[in-house]
Amino acid sequence: MNSKISIVALIPTLAFFVALDVQAQDALALEEIIVTAQKREQSLQDVPVSVTAITGDQIHEGGITGVMDVAMETPNFTMTQFNIGEPQYFIRGIGTTLDSAGADPAVATFIDEVYIGRAGGGSMDLYDLERIEVLRGPQGTLFGKNVVGGAISVTTRKPTEDFHAKLGVTAGNYSTIGVRGLINGAISDNVNGSFSFASRQRDGYVDNVVDGREYHDEDNLSFRGQLAFAPTDTMDVRLIADYSDDDQAGNCRNVNNTDLNDPFGLSVPLYDPVISAQTGGDIRKCASSLGAFQKREIRGLTARINWELENSTLTSITAYRDTDYSWSEDLAALPVGLTTFNLIDAADEESDQISQEFRLTSAGDGDIDWLVGAFFMRENVDRAENFVGSWGPPFAAQGFVLLDGDIVFAQDNETTSTAVYGQVDWHINDSFHWSIGGRFAKDEKEITQSLINLEDPAFDSAVLSGLLGVPVNLVVLGIPANGPTELLTFIGTGDPSALNGPYSAQASDDWSEFVPSTSLSWHFGDNSLLYFTASKGYKSGAYVAQRTTAETAVIPLEPEFATNFELGLKTEFWDNRMRLNATVFTMDYEDLQVFRLVGSLLVGANAEATTSGLELDMTALLSENWIVSASYGYLDAEYDTFISGDDDLSGNTLPRSAENSFNVNSNYIFDLSGGSTIDFALSYTYKGDYFGEVNNSPASKEDGFGLLNASFGWTSADERWEAVAWGKNITDEEYRIHSIVSNVSGTVDLWNIPATYGLTVNYSFN
Repeated sequence: MNSKISIVALIPTLAFFVALDVQAQDALALEEIIVTAQKREQSLQDVPVSVTAITGDQIHEGGITGVMDVAMETPNFTMTQFNIGEPQYFIRGIGTTLDSAGADPAVATFIDEVYIGRAGGGSMDLYDLERIEVLRGPQGTLFGKNVVGGAISVTTRKPTEDFHAKLGVTAGNYSTIGVRGLINGAISDNVNGSFSFASRQRDGYVDNVVDGREYHDEDNLSFRGQLAFAPTDTMDVRLIADYSDDDQAGNCRNVNNTDLNDPFGLSVPLYDPVISAQTGGDIRKCASSLGAFQKREIRGLTARINWELENSTLTSITAYRDTDYSWSEDLAALPVGLTTFNLIDAADEESDQISQEFRLTSAGDGDIDWLVGAFFMRENVDRAENFVGSWGPPFAAQGFVLLDGDIVFAQDNETTSTAVYGQVDWHINDSFHWSIGGRFAKDEKEITQSLINLEDPAFDSAVLSGLLGVPVNLVVLGIPANGPTELLTFIGTGDPSALNGPYSAQASDDWSEFVPSTSLSWHFGDNSLLYFTASKGYKSGAYVAQRTTAETAVIPLEPEFATNFELGLKTEFWDNRMRLNATVFTMDYEDLQVFRLVGSLLVGANAEATTSGLELDMTALLSENWIVSASYGYLDAEYDTFISGDDDLSGNTLPRSAENSFNVNSNYIFDLSGGSTIDFALSYTYKGDYFGEVNNSPASKEDGFGLLNASFGWTSADERWEAVAWGKNITDEEYRIHSIVSNVSGTVDLWNIPATYGLTVNYSFN
């Protein structure tokens, strides 16, 4: 659906809104939004940072259930997803698709200020939250771990002494069944607690014509428990435990765009007839001989202590997290034997991390405020990825053996990160504030990388695990667990194209960097802020997965640096009923880490890039019952210099960088006799064209798309009962959430969820 159709669809609603009386009423004002983007509670309008804040109420009212929904609400934020364990976040054109155990995310996730080392470990059911903050650009000074592209900061709701309980049930199409609940209140005179859970199941929306199963389903169970208590009058403690489990049928891709990508002339004689016979080109059908799956478990423990000293607060955040996930899918997306190439990809990953952060913050009531902190994290990631490939005519007859056979890439990586940081804010007078900060960070990585060509022998899990020093579950990887255990001799061939020479290589390296930041703020008028910020971001070096030789496996990518300049305006007017925030920015990236598919191999390289753009956020309380919000993002992102192998990609647009994106939300409440209310919400989100690949291949281009969501809810007079009829993507827009440009023909794609609708009923025990 294009933007013109969407705007036409909104005209009746907009006409109704315009007809309403929107004259100023002195008693009305927008609610203040409190954020912790600078590690102390501040009004969103006083923070010289480009941040989109979504409150817990907005999450509930907007039906936001995952990070994909958050990305749609945020200017210049694009999300794609390879699988359940590998979401791909891009903010202002910067992100990464590097899945290596020896790499860090460019856009980091923080849950209650705890850094999440693996991107898949940050996904969670967005229930019982206080707010979500999306910070755009480098956050190198105050956040515990290096953040070069942006941060997604999730804050859960703290337990209180007031009793509150809620139970909700959702039913929808695709046999959707969801149950959510929470309970909060005082456990004793000095201890408060809360417990929340969420369960959601949904049938798949892609039918596999080969095995008759439905894929792209949903099956999640999540828990979170918290205790909050005060051992003394000056100390409070908060303990948090969370758990999440996913068990899904997984991805089932289909082949498209054969007319745009046919390097060997195979589409007309081979691929198009097979596609026509199997799926008929229906994107809601796939044809795979593999029984794919996705599984994930996430566990976390956090202890947060705040100790009020005479003129400052000492904060300690201790955390442990671990994530296990495994998956298997067919990357050729057509039945074995019917096309010239087949490739099965499966991975098994276990990661755990411990982190400790200490922070000392001034009381914040003087001309000079300050903050100092120290951070430590140790993360272990064991990853094994198995590729089972086969080539048919005409390639087999030519001895074309690239990714032909049964190959495992294994990694065992340990990352140790330490940092000290600080910031000083000088309130020069009532109007001008100056902030200066810095962070010194050091990262060390130790990795063992291995390549095993399984070919004929069926390796025993225990034998292979002992050989690699890495836990490897061959059943999970789709390799027979029983059979001969004859091991191939580890002799590196040095041939990067054949992949028939196994190796095992060890490497270690460390990187350290000082990253400064400064901002100057001018508070003019009663509710206006103009600020200028200059900051630097840093991401440590990375070891690339799927290296084909021992020689290349021990060579890391260079560290990544970003220099950001930002001019922002934050203002409220119309008696504080209108809020408008605007930001213009430019960022220079040095040694941007790029991960790309070349032929059948995944390779990494460094590049120079520049991104610049504009971001707008607006909220208006048009009447006592009607609130409207909108956001807009403009982005110009390109590689200044990028030479990868024989390819000169300089001047290309960065992938997943839509030039234009916007979002409009409207919420109107009708008061009924007797005190009950009707709440009508309507939202429209548009993402412009973007490329999925760094070479800007026409086949990887995703055309602009728009999503229209709506809900119609009733709340009882005592606010105990709530019933909401909702619809998402109600115009059934179709776009790809992930795409691979095949080295043989067409693209191999995953598609978004189609139109969904349902009814949610909540009951509150107040």
